[in-house]
Amino acid sequence: MKKKVLVTGANGFVGSNLVRALLKERYEVTCLVRKTSNLETLEGLPVTFANSDYHSVSSLHEACKGQDIIFHIAAKVREISQKRYFDANVAVTSNLMKAIHGSSVEKCVFLSTQAAAGPCSHKYSKTEDDVSNPVSYYGKSKLEAEKVIKNECPVPWVIVRPSSVYGPGDKDFFKYFELIEKGIAPLAGFKKKYISLIFTEDLIDLLIKCMEKDVANDQVFFASDGAVYSFDDFIDTLTEVMKKKVVKVRVPIFLSYTGAFFNECRKFFTGKQAILNIQKVKEARQLYWLCSIDKAKKTLQFQPKTTLEEGLEKTYIWYKEHGWL
Repeated sequence: MKKKVLVTGANGFVGSNLVRALLKERYEVTCLVRKTSNLETLEGLPVTFANSDYHSVSSLHEACKGQDIIFHIAAKVREISQKRYFDANVAVTSNLMKAIHGSSVEKCVFLSTQAAAGPCSHKYSKTEDDVSNPVSYYGKSKLEAEKVIKNECPVPWVIVRPSSVYGPGDKDFFKYFELIEKGIAPLAGFKKKYISLIFTEDLIDLLIKCMEKDVANDQVFFASDGAVYSFDDFIDTLTEVMKKKVVKVRVPIFLSYTGAFFNECRKFFTGKQAILNIQKVKEARQLYWLCSIDKAKKTLQFQPKTTLEEGLEKTYIWYKEHGWL
């Protein structure tokens, strides 16, 4: 009999794709969401919904009852202060770990981020054994959440650190598609920058492997497609897929900080953080965001199937079919 799986943040980009994949494998899925959550991405799916208060251990414990596996996907990627990052990403994780005590949960898979490990100092792919040096509040909060998992989780755990994730339904990478549709390709700074990427289907494949294989227990794994890209490579491949002619515009870092500063001022009136913000510029100015997947390949036989061109084409088609472009 297939296990019962609880997914936090199930209505998000990665969460909703994970839910679909679990259902395809015939797992029984419960989606842990807030009462105010937009459930459009889960519409029509044969799932159970649990409305819990992430800041209430007793509420979370109730959601954990009868579950075998927890995927902790919920996180805040953009917040208006360091405290709110830590409240959303660290305190909530700690509450969930407390809620697992006395429940039927057998394993917890935590979706972290490459930002928790931080950038590389030069062009090499960072491994799980390298020292972590996050540069943003988001990265620091996720690294602290990893420590909570390691120290407080009462059952076997797995931590997955994906590089930048793209795919159908993603709103962050969509901004690049939108700009290239208009013939503009912005590049931050004048120095060449290198990144790791992963298509959402490959990330989901790794997450499910981490759930199903005991050899993954109490381990940390990076997730990417295994390739090294310059940001120019990414833009060039995207323009080829979209069949657009673009003008590359290199934006000096100080101008990026200027735009981010104005957005930081606006957040006090809107209560929301813009995509271009000081923390995001701190990450964008780094030259090397690279990670190795040798450990995942060796331990879990993880083999990414999607090339950058294939992934971008699938994503572009989805955006067009759903009226985003």
